Amino acid sequence: MQPQSLRVRVVQVVFLVLAVVATLCLAWWQWGRWSSGDGSYQNLGYALQWPIFGLFFIFAYRRYMEYERERAAGATAPAAPEPSSDAAPREIPDDILPTRDTHAAAREYFEDDRRRQARRSAGHSKNDNTARTD
Repeated sequence: MQPQSLRVRVVQVVFLVLAVVATLCLAWWQWGRWSSGDGSYQNLGYALQWPIFGLFFIFAYRRYMEYERERAAGATAPAAPEPSSDAAPREIPDDILPTRDTHAAAREYFEDDRRRQARRSAGHSKNDNTARTD
């Protein structure tokens, strides 16, 4: 039993070949830059690094195909073990955190005290003005 259709497999292989060819072309380009008069050792590092990326693409594709074959063969073991019922998240007991008045805390946090102070100072100045005129 084949895990994937032929069309999907062809697309994957074409993508793999394009990716590896692209990494080899980039390595060749960096090698040319290093060989030129204004090249640096950074270009040499990149020239050696790009083929490693190409090998990684091949490794990842092979690993992917291995997982697909195992899945098609009926291997139902998940990549991560199933959590036991004891490991399920539980509710935090109420007595762990200190109790507080949430409404007062919200009012304290969200209330803009500058308006109240401005009203008070405006009220005081009105009272002062009325007292002076009387």
